[in-house]
Amino acid sequence: MNNQVFAAIQNRDAGALAQYLPKDNQRVVNPLAEKLVDQLFLNLAQIFSTGRRTPEETGAMKQQWIMAFAENGITTKAQIAAGMRIARQQYTDFWPSCGKFIGWCKEAYSTAAGLPSLDDALAEFERYCANRDRYESAEAFPWSSPVLYWIVLDVRRAMYRYNHTEAETKKALQAQLTRWTKKIAAGETVPTPAAQIENKTRAPSTAELMDKDGEYQRKGAELLAMIRAKQKGATL
Repeated sequence: MNNQVFAAIQNRDAGALAQYLPKDNQRVVNPLAEKLVDQLFLNLAQIFSTGRRTPEETGAMKQQWIMAFAENGITTKAQIAAGMRIARQQYTDFWPSCGKFIGWCKEAYSTAAGLPSLDDALAEFERYCANRDRYESAEAFPWSSPVLYWIVLDVRRAMYRYNHTEAETKKALQAQLTRWTKKIAAGETVPTPAAQIENKTRAPSTAELMDKDGEYQRKGAELLAMIRAKQKGATL
């Protein structure tokens, strides 16, 4: 790695880095994704005026956004439109990072599907963990919405199984929200939490397993009757 490339990385100079990319890698593979991001950048430029870039810097930046969208499941116009709704609510002129915009897309898209926000899901997770011992079962807990029953319990099981950190737990909550967003978009409904019926059938004892035909029990009853008869005769 020469000094110029190292300096470009240190300074996060997208335009300079673009000059060192192979020509075949300077264009994205998917032209539809490129067109989608082109339109997104035009829209973002109308909202966030600070941080103008050269065409070379913008081109390199777009490629990073396209790859990040693919890696994080942002693949539809509806998701990007959801992110733009939050972008228009910002009180800043500074261009958002790719990660922040992806977070906006996921949060707004989940909310549009009737799901809670990530902050609401995290608050419900913490409330359940703090108060679960007050209720007979998870089904008896007063959930804010039925979907949080499934989300919180799945994330909590994963937290204990894999010893998740707070950051990993929050990431797992977001993954569950995204999963349920896709389910609802596909027409699925959220099942209502229902307590499982307790199985009150007593398991057979060891003696019962060894005396399946009842022979030992009959012999025992006969022997007991003989002993009682002898005892009764002795007292007369």
